[in-house]
Amino acid sequence: MKAVLCGTGWRAMFYLRISRMVPELLSIVSVYTRREERAEMMKKEGVASFLDINKALAVPHDAVIVASGKEGFFQIMKMLDEMNEFVIAETSFLSLPENELCGLSGMKGAVAEQYRYTPLFSSMIASLDMLGDVDQLYLSGLHNHHSASIARIVLDLGAAMPDEISSVDFPSRILKTGGRNGLDVSGTDEYTRKLRILRFGKKLFIHDFSSNQYHSYLFGKKAEIRGSLGIMTEHDVNMVADGYPVSLPFSFHRDYVTGNGSLTLSHVTVGRHTVFVNPFYPRLLNDDEIAIAILIKRIENGEDYPSILSGIEDARLGRLL
Repeated sequence: MKAVLCGTGWRAMFYLRISRMVPELLSIVSVYTRREERAEMMKKEGVASFLDINKALAVPHDAVIVASGKEGFFQIMKMLDEMNEFVIAETSFLSLPENELCGLSGMKGAVAEQYRYTPLFSSMIASLDMLGDVDQLYLSGLHNHHSASIARIVLDLGAAMPDEISSVDFPSRILKTGGRNGLDVSGTDEYTRKLRILRFGKKLFIHDFSSNQYHSYLFGKKAEIRGSLGIMTEHDVNMVADGYPVSLPFSFHRDYVTGNGSLTLSHVTVGRHTVFVNPFYPRLLNDDEIAIAILIKRIENGEDYPSILSGIEDARLGRLL
């Protein structure tokens, strides 16, 4: 896939790294940015960069990746829609009002709702049949629209909205351990824990997120899925086999590549079953980059992928969280 990249923030960096690690999958042919210093930085790295979006789009391409952040997001998306571009929307629809969401709902493209393709959630989704009829999900560690996306898959919600919502916002304190620049144990964090309990008929979704969750070493992603035959967490599947309760652990197989170099994931097993295989092994992609690369590969192969409309439905549910 040859793509124009709109944006040079942290969201965009995933795509630039993938293009370097798996160049046969993704080639960034040009970059649009509003900042002159970012354009110069990209040019030094050998990427054609422009302050004019029309010049960036003039370079032959297959898709446009919009990772530009909230500012001007709708205007860029609407322009690309009118140009009939295939768009991969990295920026969330969460902040758009309903009339703007409706204005983009028929747009051609994909939404970068890649968490379903990460080794963790892909493995859990692949193991759902072991639980029988699934009716409950607890999820902590994902922002609103990402959490909504996983809930819609796990609980098979479609575009349904909840019949009942309960909420608790709980202010608290915790030892500070990190920030955007890494480890930091210099003080105490004030934070708010937001709990949302959503009932969809006979199905229950509990969303649990703390305002400092992405910048603390004490949290992490936590999930619990309950079904008629057992319970699954991010660590294991608890069920009955051969007449006895058993716990089958998820094992994430990570191998060293290039001698004592970086670790990269090859596959995931639960018990004796392989539930996830990294199609890009042994390329040095982290779990988020593996998921984004899988999304791009699915688009290239003509397989099912989360559409723009799907991302809008995630945003509609996510606004309640």
